[in-house]
Amino acid sequence: TFHFWTRGLPELIPFGESYTRFTHGADAAVFYYQPGFRSGWGSLKKGQHANKDPRSQTNPFPSLFIVTRGAGKGRVGGNEVDLREGQALLVPAGISHEFWNDEDQPMEFVLLMFGDGA
Repeated sequence: TFHFWTRGLPELIPFGESYTRFTHGADAAVFYYQPGFRSGWGSLKKGQHANKDPRSQTNPFPSLFIVTRGAGKGRVGGNEVDLREGQALLVPAGISHEFWNDEDQPMEFVLLMFGDGA
C-alpha cells in the first residue's frame, strides 16, 4: 500500500486544483493506490486532452470515470460520448479511451481503476 499523504487514522487526503500534477494530458491528484486499486481526482480545462497519445489510451484493467462538475467529451472504443456532471462512465479492460474539454468551465472527475494490473 502506498500512502501519498499521511499515515494513521483518519487519513485525510486533500485534493483539488492546488494538489494536482499534469499527467496524461490532464491535471490529477492521487487519492490512494494499492495492488488492484488506484484512485484519484482530475480536472480537464478547456483545450486539455487526456490520453491523446495512443500509447496511453488502453489499460489492462477497468476504469470508472465519475464526472462531478462540468462537461466534456470522450471517445471509448471508437465511440464518441458527451459527458456531464452526475454521470459515470465505465471503461472495460483493454478498451481505448480518451477525454477532452472544449467548454469554458473545467470538467472535474473522480477516477477509480481496479482489478489485476491496477
